[in-house]
Amino acid sequence: MRELDEFLPRYEFVESHRLTIEATPERIDHAFRTVSITDIPLARALWFVRRLGKPYGDPTKPFVGGQLPGVVLEDVPGEGIVLGLTGQFWRLRGDRDPDRPRSADAFLSYARPDTCKAVIDFRVGPSSLTTETRVHVADRTARARFRRYWFVIQPFSGLIRVLLLRAARRRALA
Repeated sequence: MRELDEFLPRYEFVESHRLTIEATPERIDHAFRTVSITDIPLARALWFVRRLGKPYGDPTKPFVGGQLPGVVLEDVPGEGIVLGLTGQFWRLRGDRDPDRPRSADAFLSYARPDTCKAVIDFRVGPSSLTTETRVHVADRTARARFRRYWFVIQPFSGLIRVLLLRAARRRALA
């Protein structure tokens, strides 16, 4: 898989998590791709709050590559997936940009003021699963808005990622 720098070389915010999973890369890959929000009840509750009581789509669909908004930038079976998101994440419906990229090329060239670009990857390694999130903010105004949003959301965002990795580990070891 390509490095995240190829998709988002400049970024102001980053978060990463790693979990050891004593299983084959194939089992780990299959496990994280099949985790749904029903496997992570706390994540389901947090999404419910974030969406002001509106349910988060089909709870049985896989979370990664299914329920998460954005565009798949790269998907290599057995190695992982990279997702790209754009928008004003600090707004309630900030991921609903009608001009949002629908392809990897469109994501790479996306440059709108007062918005963010983010990449999220899930990478399978020997006995491990990692995730990294990077966010690039287009300008000073957006940076101030995103910084306030991230101050509140980041602990919960990180918790969801950790819980997703743990759910994948449970599936891989089952």
